[in-house]
Amino acid sequence: MVRFARCCWGIAVFSLICLGGNRAWAGESNRLFAVSVRPHAGFTRLALKLEQDPRYSLSFLSGNRVRLELHDTDGSRWKRLRSYADGHVKGCRITRRGGDLLVTVAVKGDPHGVRAISIAGTATLALDVGSELTPPRRSPLSQGREGIKVGVAQLVTSFDPPLKSEIPFLPSDRRVLEKKLPPEEISQVFAGEAALYHGNGGEAETIFAPLAIRRGPAQALALYRLGEAKYMLQKYGEALAAFQGGEKLWPEFLVASPATTFSYADSIVRKGDLERGRRLLDQLIARLADKSYAPILLVRLADILSRQGKDIEAVAIYRTVADGFPNNKARYQARMKLADRQLVSLEPAVFEGLAQNYLDIYQQGGDFALREEGLFKAALLVALYGDAAQAYTLMSEYERKFSHGVYVTIARGVREELLVPISRQLVAADDRDGLVKLALDNREFLAKCLTEPDFIAKLSAAFATGNRRPDEVKLYSFLIGKEWGRNPLLYQALIDDAEVLGDLPLLERAAGDFVRDFPDHPSAQGYRERLAVLAFNRGDMSQVVMRLSDLLQEKRHPEAIESLYYLGKAMDRLGNHRGAERAMLRFLTENRQHSGGTTLVPDAYYVAATACLSRNDRIDAVALFQAGSEVAPAGARDPFVYKLGELARNEKRYADAVRYFQTVVREGKDPEWKKMASQALADMELSRQLAQKLPVSK
Repeated sequence: MVRFARCCWGIAVFSLICLGGNRAWAGESNRLFAVSVRPHAGFTRLALKLEQDPRYSLSFLSGNRVRLELHDTDGSRWKRLRSYADGHVKGCRITRRGGDLLVTVAVKGDPHGVRAISIAGTATLALDVGSELTPPRRSPLSQGREGIKVGVAQLVTSFDPPLKSEIPFLPSDRRVLEKKLPPEEISQVFAGEAALYHGNGGEAETIFAPLAIRRGPAQALALYRLGEAKYMLQKYGEALAAFQGGEKLWPEFLVASPATTFSYADSIVRKGDLERGRRLLDQLIARLADKSYAPILLVRLADILSRQGKDIEAVAIYRTVADGFPNNKARYQARMKLADRQLVSLEPAVFEGLAQNYLDIYQQGGDFALREEGLFKAALLVALYGDAAQAYTLMSEYERKFSHGVYVTIARGVREELLVPISRQLVAADDRDGLVKLALDNREFLAKCLTEPDFIAKLSAAFATGNRRPDEVKLYSFLIGKEWGRNPLLYQALIDDAEVLGDLPLLERAAGDFVRDFPDHPSAQGYRERLAVLAFNRGDMSQVVMRLSDLLQEKRHPEAIESLYYLGKAMDRLGNHRGAERAMLRFLTENRQHSGGTTLVPDAYYVAATACLSRNDRIDAVALFQAGSEVAPAGARDPFVYKLGELARNEKRYADAVRYFQTVVREGKDPEWKKMASQALADMELSRQLAQKLPVSK
């Protein structure tokens, strides 16, 4: 323990020395005299004037920053540049480190859009910053992984959830509270502290918020506890305000509660005051140097140093903790931070070593959060640069073991992206069983695959090969229920499956969904007409008219001319004889134009003729019955000839009527029509005889 404390104390002292005031500078060989900033078209130029030609190096830092390191150079700090901002630059800091001068620029846009220009003999150096200066470069990502990169780098390097300092939570002493607070407030305090202990920040916030605004002996403690609750909920600004309120009323509490001090210091850092937060954390580390959780505080101190641009000092602390505390979880936190620094500027060719480093942290880190982060980042690296199948296995393991983890939403997005290259590999290998299994196992994650030009066609072929159409129906029915799954090809595949399986309800449902969701699709009209036929066959004439009535518009044409016939029949049965006549005449016209020979033609003539009769148009009715009788087969002419006889009798053309009725009796095939014709002839004969016996009136 003594050795442990000395080690922690040594690191703390080292960090304070690194951050000390102005150093004595020796051996200076150059000096920076002037710095000017001037915007240009497409970039901003920082012009540096020195005593002699500079020796310098340019590096890229995390957080969209670039650093120009002027070796063996002295100069002022030009604090006015820290607040400078334009379209390309958002601040410039000039600091000293050893014998060098560091010019750190925060960049808007791509941090690689920089160039340094120095002309020998001029003692000047120009740093140009602008996205237009970004050199063209080929993506180092494996083919098809570009989507994984979007947004992930910023999340991995910037995501900073509330930290678990491992400092024990110290509840209030009941005996002390009993001397100052009434019983109901004591109960509230302990209930709130219990919520904090169990990590329930929302409940703790609800309990302490009323106490924090009520003047009295409980207010200071309530403000501190409210700050801890808000810190836990990532409300860092509100947490900071609560901590500051508590400090004004009871500053000694921070000495008695190191866990509260840590949350306070971290809130200060997160709200941007790095220097003040670091000082408070320095003091805390000095007080707790002999504790097992001191190395974790050192890691957080190194985080702050890194944000301040003091990367050398930060890396030194990370490495010391990683090497000096083999039995402390801070070792793996430090290793994680060092690995993350490599992740930012990783060369794809060497990603495997870094991925293995993350896997080691996952397997040995002990801490749940560290293990989760290690596995996720290992899977992410392989997803970006390695074998898609291996990355899929790792990402699936992450989702299985950390189903409610911090990165689970990102993991699902990565998994969705990985399915695209994996499906391509399966298609290329003609592994149809593998493609089907991939789709069935990942039905929630097929959004990207559905955008692939031939994915649905290849998958449907794979289902058909294995005679697994019922499985295809279940999968595709699930997919079209998703907003991202409404692809017309899925509906069409379902319709094909329904026809093969003879599943009429499925056919009608899928086709109905298709015409509803894709009314302007080239196939929509054909499906509307097929739905109308199904409705006609089950006797739903209103549905037929609803599906097909637009065919009566002047410039509309059906895909199948028979659709006009079904429309006419439906209208006729619903009593809309005028509409039935129009539909049947359109059908007969379209049929002639297409040289059709459909068996529906005679009935179309009959329906059109009876529709003419309904409006007392006997001339057109006779013409249509006559035309129908000519095209009807021998066994189907009886209705037409009978109707012609009936019209002739009504018009008192008795000779024509007798001829038509006799034709039905002699040549007819249908016994009912023959019987009706015989009865008509008998009636006419009876009428004739009666007319002869009646006396002639004078």
